[in-house]
Amino acid sequence: MLGPSFAEAVYLRRRWIFTLVIISACAVLGSYYAALFGGFTTRPAAGRYFLVDVQGEKFVVKVTDGEALRLAEERMAGLNRMFPLGELARGDGGFNMPWSWHLKPESVRMVDASIELCDGLPSHVESDLDYWVDVVGQYCPWSAEIVASADEPADLHK
Repeated sequence: MLGPSFAEAVYLRRRWIFTLVIISACAVLGSYYAALFGGFTTRPAAGRYFLVDVQGEKFVVKVTDGEALRLAEERMAGLNRMFPLGELARGDGGFNMPWSWHLKPESVRMVDASIELCDGLPSHVESDLDYWVDVVGQYCPWSAEIVASADEPADLHK
């Protein structure tokens, strides 16, 4: 066999050109979409970071809920005595350095009261992380003071 016939060669060439045109169009449209809408990546939920002091131990919490944001700002201003409560997760979440845990931002609320089981120091959570994450499941430091806030967590670690 010597290769494709002339008609087959023309067909394959046209198909190849059509494929290149489609790929090029996708690239152009993709670039247009990225420029128009700010890219393809999903953005993290908007929110604010708060530095929380619990009897001299500090941790950072990200708050995304509108009502919780308002109440956290009021707490920082001394207008209420509420404290954060949220679901625990392993890892620092990208903001709670140097701890190996964080509160899931979408779960954080500001509360007046909670069960005693979830109260404690950040170091208590750190020292028995499996128990806190797997059994208790949440953290609610009753004596928490919100001492600072920022749009970026790095601003709280200076």
